[in-house]
Amino acid sequence: MSISSLRWRAPSALIAAGAAAAAVLALTVPAGAVTGTAEISPEQAGYTATGAQFSYVAASVYLRNPAQYASEVASFSHSVQLWSSGLVVTLGVTASTSGSSYTQYASIYDRSTHTVIASNPNAQFCDDNENACNLPPSPFPTGIQLDLSISYNPADGSLIMIEVFDGGFSFVSSYTVTGQSFTQARIGTDFGGTPWDNSYSHTPPAQFTKVATYTVGLVSYSGHSAGLWSWWTHHKLLANTEQQSGSDWVAVPNDLSSGGWSFSTYFVPQSAQSPSQPAAP
Repeated sequence: MSISSLRWRAPSALIAAGAAAAAVLALTVPAGAVTGTAEISPEQAGYTATGAQFSYVAASVYLRNPAQYASEVASFSHSVQLWSSGLVVTLGVTASTSGSSYTQYASIYDRSTHTVIASNPNAQFCDDNENACNLPPSPFPTGIQLDLSISYNPADGSLIMIEVFDGGFSFVSSYTVTGQSFTQARIGTDFGGTPWDNSYSHTPPAQFTKVATYTVGLVSYSGHSAGLWSWWTHHKLLANTEQQSGSDWVAVPNDLSSGGWSFSTYFVPQSAQSPSQPAAP
């Protein structure tokens, strides 16, 4: 399967199907949808899906001006991730809140040791149609809708990671990891340098403050495609640097909307810093 053939399998088609499904569902929970207990991450706010083997995870997110969050954090990221028992594959963009653009990244970690196995493997910057892939690296500007997707082919072990927006160019990274069972897919806002990092600092705002809105799509090894509401289990991911129900909440997601295809993340205000898990508006 070529990179160019994967380009339009990425969020555009899947999320469009999700929007149509959401209209039919009229925002009700589909039959068989499984909601799991909320989980705490040291650095990510969003959602995780478990209980299936995932060959594909995608998200569309609007890139806001990062400077508006300078009072809360020094930097943050948007990412999609696939987790197996041995590996963590992450694709995202990161922004300094002292700047005005987003830098692309693709990282593959050893899940046990947390070491980086590959950073931006075989990375290319391509034109919008991916006809030319020898463009110089360039960050994404603010004010665009960005699509991110990770696709895994269990038959040959190929990983294709793509970030694209229709008004510009694509970031494409590829790798090969055979024999993987990716039983967890994650989507959300990151504040640490790795999926396990809790060393960053943050300042709670005066009120719940939206960071991002994500429209998501998943595909299982068997070919079933859906949002987060499906026969697989979805869990909220709550970012707390203490990794427990303490009083250092960073950000949390709100409830799923649009038939399970969408959610937003919010910084947790000072007034909600308590041992109880906060609920976003």
